[in-house]
Amino acid sequence: MIMILPTTRSHRILLHSLFLFYVFLLSAGCVHNDRQVAEEAFVQQLVKTSSTLEQKRDIANALEELKVVLTIDPKNDKAREELNRLSVKRDQEALKHFKAGIAARNSNPQAAHREFFEALKLRSDYRDALMALRELQFISSEAIVQARLKREAKAASSKGHNKIQDEDEDSLPEDYSLDIAISSFEDGDYVTAIREFNKMKARFPNDPDIQVYLDRAWFNTGMESYAKKDNRKAMASFSKVRKGFGGVDEYMNKCRQALKGPASNKDSVSSGHRSSRKR
Repeated sequence: MIMILPTTRSHRILLHSLFLFYVFLLSAGCVHNDRQVAEEAFVQQLVKTSSTLEQKRDIANALEELKVVLTIDPKNDKAREELNRLSVKRDQEALKHFKAGIAARNSNPQAAHREFFEALKLRSDYRDALMALRELQFISSEAIVQARLKREAKAASSKGHNKIQDEDEDSLPEDYSLDIAISSFEDGDYVTAIREFNKMKARFPNDPDIQVYLDRAWFNTGMESYAKKDNRKAMASFSKVRKGFGGVDEYMNKCRQALKGPASNKDSVSSGHRSSRKR
C-alpha cells in the first residue's frame, strides 16, 4: 500500500501568512520605497525558509520556496543559483533512493517500497520510480487476489449463487476478467483496470484486495495527472480513493492549494498594486 507522508502543511501555512502580510502592505497604500522594502523582506524570509527546509532534508519544499522567490524577483541571481543547486541535489537524492529500491526489491519488498516512495516524495514526476512501485504492488497483490477470488467463487457456487464449470482452472464469470484487470493495472491502463475491478467488486463487494487495487489505480491515475500539473484532473481521481489511503488527503490538499492559491494571490497582488496607484 502506498503511503505518502505529509510534508508541506506547516511551512505552507507560514508561507501563506507571509504572503498575505506582503499583500497587506501593498494594499495599505505604501509608497514605492516601502513597497520595495516589504517585498525584499518577504523574499528574504522565503530564502531563509528554504534554507531551513534544506537543513531538515525537505529538499522538495525548499525548492518550492525558491520558485516563489523567483516569481516575485526574477532577477534574483542568488536565488536562481540556489534553485539550480538544490535541483541537482534533489535529483541525486531521488536517484540514490531509486537505486536502493531496485537493490532491495527481491530480498526486502517493504524496504524497496520505502525507497521508491522516498524517490517519489523528492520528485513526483520520477516515472521510473513510479513504474517500479507499481510493479512491486502488482507482485505483492496478484496472488492474494487470485486466492481470495477462488475461495469466494467456490463459496458462492456451493450456495447455488454462481455456476462455475471449471473450478480447477479458476474460471470466472464471463462479465469480467482478472487477467485483464491485473495486466491492465501493470501496464498503466487504469481505465481498463478500474472497469474490470469494479465488475469484480460488484460480484465480491467485501473483498479488501479488490478495493486496494481500485484505490491504487485511482491514486496512480491522480499521481500521473499531478506530475503533469493537471491539478483539477488529479483531484477528480484522488476523490475516488478512500480517505486516508496512501496519503491521498495530503495530495488533495496540494491540488487545492495549487488551484486556488496562485490565482487568489495573483488577484490580491494586482488589487494591491491598483490600490497603491490610486493613493
